[in-house]
Amino acid sequence: MKKVFVIIVLSFLWSANAIASDFCSGFKQGYITGYKQARNTGMSPMTPMCPMQPMKGYGDPKSNFEHGYIIGLKRGMRG
Repeated sequence: MKKVFVIIVLSFLWSANAIASDFCSGFKQGYITGYKQARNTGMSPMTPMCPMQPMKGYGDPKSNFEHGYIIGLKRGMRG
């Protein structure tokens, strides 16, 4: 019984990590693009720590990467 529980927990953590890594990759690329556009520069900034992925709304993309990209782009353009 313990083995089944451990397998379930590990598979859940693995899938959550895969989703978070797609979101964070998109956030990083979006932040860099937004920063460069807002400051009209070619230098890549240091990216901030990836935030927790917010719940998706009605108009948000289905892809976690695209969702992170949009959020990163907005943050990069403002600061």
